[in-house]
Amino acid sequence: MSYGEWKSPITLDVVTSDKSVEISNAVLDSESGMLFWRAKKSSGQFVICTGEDEESAVDWTPPEYSVVSRVHEYGGGSYFVADGELFFVNKIDQRIYRQTAPDAKPVAVTEDFGDGKLRYACGHVNKFLDRIIIVREDHRVEGQECVNTIVAIDVKTGEQTVLCEGADFYKGVQTFEDKLVFISWNHPNMPWDVTQLNVGDLIKDSEGKVQVENVKCLQTDASILQPTLLTKDVCFYLSDKHDYWNVWKSGVDNKAWYESKKETGWPYGWIFGSPGYGMLDSGLVIGAKDDLVLVDLENPQTVKKDLGEIIRKQGYKFGTFANILCHKNFVYAMGLDDSAHTNTLLRVSVDSEEVFLYNKSSAPESLKPYISFPDPICFPTSTEGSSAYGYLYKPTNPDYKPDASSRPPLLVRVHGGPTGMTSRSLNMNNQYFTSRGFAVFDVDYRGSTGYGRSYRRALYGNWGVYDIEDAISAAKYLVDQDIVSKDQLAIDGGSAGGYTTMAMMVFRDYFHVGLSYYGVSDLLQLAKFTHKFESRYLDQMIGKLPEDEELYKDRSPLYHAEKLTGAIGFFQGSDDFICPPAQSRELYEAALKNEIPTFYVEYAGEAHGFKKAESIQRCLSNEIYLYSKMFGFKLADDTKDPPPIHNLPAKQE
Repeated sequence: MSYGEWKSPITLDVVTSDKSVEISNAVLDSESGMLFWRAKKSSGQFVICTGEDEESAVDWTPPEYSVVSRVHEYGGGSYFVADGELFFVNKIDQRIYRQTAPDAKPVAVTEDFGDGKLRYACGHVNKFLDRIIIVREDHRVEGQECVNTIVAIDVKTGEQTVLCEGADFYKGVQTFEDKLVFISWNHPNMPWDVTQLNVGDLIKDSEGKVQVENVKCLQTDASILQPTLLTKDVCFYLSDKHDYWNVWKSGVDNKAWYESKKETGWPYGWIFGSPGYGMLDSGLVIGAKDDLVLVDLENPQTVKKDLGEIIRKQGYKFGTFANILCHKNFVYAMGLDDSAHTNTLLRVSVDSEEVFLYNKSSAPESLKPYISFPDPICFPTSTEGSSAYGYLYKPTNPDYKPDASSRPPLLVRVHGGPTGMTSRSLNMNNQYFTSRGFAVFDVDYRGSTGYGRSYRRALYGNWGVYDIEDAISAAKYLVDQDIVSKDQLAIDGGSAGGYTTMAMMVFRDYFHVGLSYYGVSDLLQLAKFTHKFESRYLDQMIGKLPEDEELYKDRSPLYHAEKLTGAIGFFQGSDDFICPPAQSRELYEAALKNEIPTFYVEYAGEAHGFKKAESIQRCLSNEIYLYSKMFGFKLADDTKDPPPIHNLPAKQE
């Protein structure tokens, strides 16, 4: 049976089942040591849980709430705990709610300004002042850019006082008694470009009002993230001054406190939360790519215990550790990048070396023979002497033995960002394709995060160039190695990856079919109308406006739609404010006009990144349906609500 026609037990329901969705965003109650985590249900609701493991977890979040912050649109840092009580941001109204127990009704702490006009993230309760200290994003003035500040909120009355203002953005807000530390930055920088580390004194006056005095900058010559106060006078933080995000210490300017050729933590500035290191009495625990180590506070180059190796000896192969939390002699972390497991919340005892997993993160035993494991690939790019990276998933299905002379179709997948990164973690979306006979290649083109600042900054001025060239170079490499078919090449991607997909199908005649998930067709419109967080992102990636307007047009697929050659499909969310529907619709209409095989599906209620199981299932089913029509194979499964493919040649219908 031909590649693409294989029957697979990795069904649409398996891909979107609760068991295939990892838990994430763990938080510890510093007093009790109680562990909280956020989980996504198949309905798209995000809930907060506690418990001994995933199966016995107690769900705190009532059905009418969903724990999601919309600060920067990407959110993160959507909840925090204090003395066993939960404080969370609700998706619909973006208000902060307080909940005293799993069965208690959440009580609003902040006012309702309607339609989420005040948004919050990265908060905690400062007991010294009896205030919530948190980042606030104010959208109350229509027609103007939102205003980001750090505020203090009275836990009892909800009264708010602005502590820090004037910068375009804030994050990394931490306190130690009456000392405040935070990160700020201004346009056109993104948090992975250049940020500023600040400290100040928290003062409560005779009337109980809280304010900040004596604010000063500690560092501002690199991307500085995730500050933590060890004492009032000692601050740790991450900096990429020496190419990789490593742990630095205040007062030591010329070298990292713990130097490594690996990035510490994850996801490097996109969202709030997920600390890359944590504090024990016995030392600092640092999570990085392939590392989870306990280092001595007095002699940081001395590794007291290699916790990552302890975990690997017990059969787990996590390639990255993030969301590091510490309590007593236990270390909690998210284990990432294990090809046999989804992202996994784990606990390791420094004393006994016992490892415990909170979520059953591997595929069911019956599916394990169908799982394709990634091979890391380093391949040459079109620039002499330059290489790029990615992960190859080969077709895997024990029920079929392909013809030795045939080669599988290739699906190149392009991550978002554009300065994002791919992951080796078990991804049932990829397995859906590989178990049906596709080869899948996740490309980390030049500009991707995870390989140091120099590699990431290679994309400066080159978005729409290197991402396209490296996707082609990856496919050519696999074709030249006789791994995949040269006649069945597909590409897909979401957001910035959707842009690369659209641009590929317009500017380069190499891939035969593309599928864009909520992508960008008009870079000028993106720069002019996107949300505040990314409104100057393209200054670095392409150029400054208005002087570089022609360059934006040169790289925008929509302005060159007449060059569109290969088949292309579009998936879009109706509520996407990052890449609005018009970005996809306009190129879809151009494809119709050009008589290019195409379809367009818009999902009501979905935003930037689909959450509902029904939407995800339909996307996968429709995507492989398009490939079957273009590559001429017959699917083993029925297609879920197949869209009409316009301009499809009669012989392919």
